[in-house]
Amino acid sequence: MSAPPPPLTADDLASFAFVNEAAIAPAGDRVAYAVRRMDLAANRYRATIFTSSVDGSEVTRWTDGTADDALPRWSPDGKRLAFVGDRGPVPEGKKRAPKNAFVVDAPGAEPRRLAEFADDCGDVTWLPDGSAVIVTVKDAATPQPDDAPKVYDRVRYKSDEGGLLDLRRKHLWVLPLDGPSRKLTDGDWDDAQPAISPDGTTVAFTSNRTADRDRNTVSDIWTVPLRPTRGGAPTRVTTERGQYTNPSWSPDGTAIACLGTADAVGAGARNTRVWRFARAGGTGTDLLGQWDRTTGSRVMSDIRGETAALAPAWTRDGRILFIGSDQGTANLYSVAASGGDVRAETLGAQQLVTATLDGERRCLAAILATATSPGEVVTGQPGGGMRAITDLNGELLRARYIAAPERVEFAGADGWTIEGWLLKPRGFDPSKQWPLVLEIHGGPHGAYGHSFFHEFQLLAGRGYGVLFVNPRGSHAYGDRFVRACVGDWGGKDYVDLMAGVDHALGLGWVDRDRLYVTGGSYGGFMTNWVVGHTDRFKAAVTQRSISNNISAFGTSDIGWHFWEHEMGDATPWRDAEKLVAHSPLTYVTNVKTPLLILLAEKDFRCPIEQAEQFFVALKVLGKEAVFVRYQDDTHELTRGGKPKNRIDHARRIADWFDAHP
Repeated sequence: MSAPPPPLTADDLASFAFVNEAAIAPAGDRVAYAVRRMDLAANRYRATIFTSSVDGSEVTRWTDGTADDALPRWSPDGKRLAFVGDRGPVPEGKKRAPKNAFVVDAPGAEPRRLAEFADDCGDVTWLPDGSAVIVTVKDAATPQPDDAPKVYDRVRYKSDEGGLLDLRRKHLWVLPLDGPSRKLTDGDWDDAQPAISPDGTTVAFTSNRTADRDRNTVSDIWTVPLRPTRGGAPTRVTTERGQYTNPSWSPDGTAIACLGTADAVGAGARNTRVWRFARAGGTGTDLLGQWDRTTGSRVMSDIRGETAALAPAWTRDGRILFIGSDQGTANLYSVAASGGDVRAETLGAQQLVTATLDGERRCLAAILATATSPGEVVTGQPGGGMRAITDLNGELLRARYIAAPERVEFAGADGWTIEGWLLKPRGFDPSKQWPLVLEIHGGPHGAYGHSFFHEFQLLAGRGYGVLFVNPRGSHAYGDRFVRACVGDWGGKDYVDLMAGVDHALGLGWVDRDRLYVTGGSYGGFMTNWVVGHTDRFKAAVTQRSISNNISAFGTSDIGWHFWEHEMGDATPWRDAEKLVAHSPLTYVTNVKTPLLILLAEKDFRCPIEQAEQFFVALKVLGKEAVFVRYQDDTHELTRGGKPKNRIDHARRIADWFDAHP
């Protein structure tokens, strides 16, 4: 028997090519995409924009790769590309230039900056006549001394994405290719996701303009005239009660489709649906009927964070295309524009990360990932096959041991069927006993499945079996399943996870004396919970975790609304006992498992004080624990953080388990 290929290492992460979206040209003949790579010397990322023929035979470089270019968008005539990039001088006190909007007229031509903003631009969208693009950007800051106090009068005063906020709002701007830029929306609210009507007169966008917007999670679809001469203030289309995003116009401009939930409260624990609203507004129609799955690409990965879902795409034959998730997969689906008749347009053990369609809605370009591929550019047709037109990571992966997942199914709490997957360790011999790592996903309403995890493959290469499962609370198994952990964190979801470990032990090759556990975010919470409720694991690693629900309510950027819903309406002043009972810190005296605690200092989703409380309690009690703090990174450390931090983080997990044989 030949020796297996060398293992994938932590350092190999620096050799990956990251590609997050592909934009197909209006004529359907070419595809634009940005290839992002780590620059370890500068500890940053740089990305090059390429275009390719739809069959991949002709590849052309459009930008030089010296900046971090992203969001390539074809002009309506297919001759130019708009994009955002951190080009230009770095402002004083900043570590990089802001990502401003640029247009490049031809491959290798010098990109033209359309406007100069002090903050990153996003949501790049062309006007139908090609005369301008629309972007979103924060309002200009009022100059303040560096040592001035920060004063807040809103509960939304920080975010994991933006840090401590200066309360500036994000609005829509029109940036002509020739002429001065102008602000399209304004006010004490954030506007995003512009979509232009087929006749080019009106822009649909998302915004929360409710009176109590600082304390709710509503998101509405609004419209505004593109030209000031047309007059008229923005008009609300949706209900002011739900969470609606990603607007898309019908071909005749009389209706708007979007993704959303009818109730904004606890929207993350519900299936997100495809909705249709009349242009003038009204109650709207949920088009998906009895289809009990969620829209969006909910399968998780440590290659990229959650990407923006494909806006519902209207076809010429009366259907609407969308990405949906089902049992560890994400594929393209369609629904009749009048509702019902949901069809799968692609099928497979895969994650369709993002997709775009040409002007006729007949050809698509997408990013397709699997459990053994981080993601490549594919092209095809809805209802037809897809073919990869890039092989960005193939050479590296073919030279390393990459484990293919094996599906497992077992009975969890109440006899519910729970799905999971196993990676066999490098050099696997079924006659031997092997260590096993239980991986727990975040959310809690995320989902594991057929997408690539560098961390999992790193551990499999080190000789560990890797078990990753979707306990109750995971998305892509229906509304009842995804809501089943609300108010019961650490209850039956914990039973599901332990049942998965028991199932693996029953396979005969897992060593019950070498079991390990790790997870991030909610997976970090659950890792903390696990070690306080069982000593079956030899060692554990908790990543960006929660330990105290009482303090998380007020310190997490989403704590004040997320914890109240997820803990079944409990708050620190109402049913505090429940928050305490479901806090891992309550059970810290039970911990016998050596614990490595990893957290980023700028993580505002799972604030570092959560790790500090758990670590200090463990050390005071004389337990074995090590605390590693990463500077200058957020909750997204493992998916898009500083390159050196990502590599160090991955290496420490495997090294910790190796150190506890």
